[in-house]
Amino acid sequence: MDIKKKLFTQFRLKRMAAFVIDALIVSILLSIVYRLTGFANFPGVLTRMIEIQKTVREASSQDATVEVMALFNEAFLQSLLIWFCYDVLTTLLLRGSTIGKIIFRLKLTHINNKKGKLAYVLLVIVRSFLKFLSMFLFQGIPFLISVISIFANPKSLAAHDRLARLVVVNKNNVKTLE
Repeated sequence: MDIKKKLFTQFRLKRMAAFVIDALIVSILLSIVYRLTGFANFPGVLTRMIEIQKTVREASSQDATVEVMALFNEAFLQSLLIWFCYDVLTTLLLRGSTIGKIIFRLKLTHINNKKGKLAYVLLVIVRSFLKFLSMFLFQGIPFLISVISIFANPKSLAAHDRLARLVVVNKNNVKTLE
């Protein structure tokens, strides 16, 4: 078996595709939340950047840059909170799957599949919080690390999966946690 087939297994590709679908859904949710509340105001950040480019002199460009970065960080934090809520709520309400995972028949479960419901709920929250925290603190780097870690181990565990002691599996290969 050549290395390309070993790395790009059907399971890993399904997992990545599920992530892309969830990202699209969260993007739609962000758009709806922005229209209803004005939160996650990335259009406002862009507008402010354009205004600053047109009017700011070099002497005040540092202050303007700080202002835009503060606006961006606020919008980024709000978007991560929406993603966190989506991740936790869909995973718990859909019994281990987000919408993307449902489409590709994937499920999040305990590594040893023996713990109870409360432990599972807490671990799902911890897993999502670890993803949220790492994205907030390190921006896009944790996503890259997670992708690399999925391809670097036989069980395709992301870093946040390992830390929370959870694993994504094909639905037909796991007993339900009911």
